[in-house]
Amino acid sequence: MIRIAKPALAAIAACLVLAACTGPANMEPPEVDVPTPLPEGIDFDPDASPAAADTSCDPLASYNPASVTADQARAALDDPGVVRIGISQSTNLMGYRDPETNELAGFDIDIAKAMVQAIMGDATKVRWVPMTSGEREPALAENRVDMVVRTMSITCERWQNVEFSTEYYHAGQRLLVTKDSGIPGLAEMTADQLVCTGASSTSVGNIAAVNPEVQPVTVPDFNDCLVLLQQGTVDAVAIDDTILAGMAVQDPTLQVVGEAFSVESYGIAFQKGDTDLARFVNGALAAMIADGRWQASYDTWLAEPLAMDAAALTTQYRD
Repeated sequence: MIRIAKPALAAIAACLVLAACTGPANMEPPEVDVPTPLPEGIDFDPDASPAAADTSCDPLASYNPASVTADQARAALDDPGVVRIGISQSTNLMGYRDPETNELAGFDIDIAKAMVQAIMGDATKVRWVPMTSGEREPALAENRVDMVVRTMSITCERWQNVEFSTEYYHAGQRLLVTKDSGIPGLAEMTADQLVCTGASSTSVGNIAAVNPEVQPVTVPDFNDCLVLLQQGTVDAVAIDDTILAGMAVQDPTLQVVGEAFSVESYGIAFQKGDTDLARFVNGALAAMIADGRWQASYDTWLAEPLAMDAAALTTQYRD
């Protein structure tokens, strides 16, 4: 260790003070331009053609439960001892990991657990497979999951690639903005404003149909839209009201505005050809609605944030 005498220390201090006094009087810290971090896969110029009404099918008509048994449903599973279910673990209120318990929770999770209970007789015989919205169809096509319960809207186009259950939730797309934005709804947004949505959602075409001037921005997972709105990178988020309500609960500086500009009917998705599994699940959904478990889950997760009664469900069969 090198020791410095006190007189020397005093001299050094004096020199430092003198240097400070003789430096530029108006010296300011240099300005550094730090770029705003953006999520991977963001697209500021997606194809935004207005969504045309698809009348090629009746999207809400699924398969009659008929007499399909739990044994037949289990036989459709890749592993008869466990149900592999694609879910979100980051969509507040619908499917998310509770930070206090580290357990999955939300309306979608309640629906999924009820289906596992019906199929397996034990709601714990499940393998959760977290995924983004863009991974839902590929996960089924590649046999990574047996079903997907992840705010997935039933459409004729998607019916070509997957099987769907009957409608288990009736949602609508609206707008999320900061409370001081002054934006009352999608129709009032201008050409120099940006609205974020999920790349694989039905929102891009719906946005263009309502307001062809506003500029959509897409991301692989709509949860990234919340961060972009908080950063000020975009002016609004357009997605299903269930998802927006969860974001507003997370950040009280945000609010959901405007009328719903679409109808989003959520269904449970299955691998193409897994009609026995779809039939059995349809029966389990009908039982959940009839005995009050569905309403209890809605009251727990969505009634207060959405501030409205649940919309009536459509249950219809194609055979």
